[in-house]
Amino acid sequence: FRLEPNIQLKSAHMLAPRKKLWSTPSCAIQIATQFANLTSNDILYDVGCGDGRVLIQMASETPCQTLIGIEIDAERAMEAKENIAQAMKSGQIPSDTSIKVVCQNALEVDYSDATVVFLYLIPRGLRLIKSVLLRGRCPTEETTNTLLPPLRVITYMAPFADEQYERKEICVVDHQKGAEWPIYLYTLGGEGKEATKKSNENGSSQGL
Repeated sequence: FRLEPNIQLKSAHMLAPRKKLWSTPSCAIQIATQFANLTSNDILYDVGCGDGRVLIQMASETPCQTLIGIEIDAERAMEAKENIAQAMKSGQIPSDTSIKVVCQNALEVDYSDATVVFLYLIPRGLRLIKSVLLRGRCPTEETTNTLLPPLRVITYMAPFADEQYERKEICVVDHQKGAEWPIYLYTLGGEGKEATKKSNENGSSQGL
């Protein structure tokens, strides 16, 4: 178990500049866990990890052995570290699991090793983080290196405005009477569905 030191924040841009922060409910984490379909080879990032509950639940219920939480608020990051340490001590999380909590602006993080990302952000936050997540994963005119693998991204409550989700499920939350909120699964990066469609069309033409 690794605790990253707090660092000095340099950017004025924040994903969720709001006074009241809501934690992800357990039912939403359960659905997200199903969507993620994590294996021991996956590297999961929880952007805005808060008190660490997503990291703890996914570490205890899946084979994933590498989980990283990003949290801009120093007090919340410390709370997450303490909760994770307690879960490790109690045996809730397997001893061979690595969980790291980094106190940093999520827009300044390198996600190149990520295979799955969980996001509980407002639409503005999703717009800001998308280009950061896609670095090295989409072909451009300047691209010379091999692309990073596509990224599985799960969002709670808000969808990406310009992306087609692969799965969607509704979560009934206990803390808000009558409230039902969606959870979405996306695959971001690679050449995308349009390239696949063109490839299929070319293959069909050659077969005529």
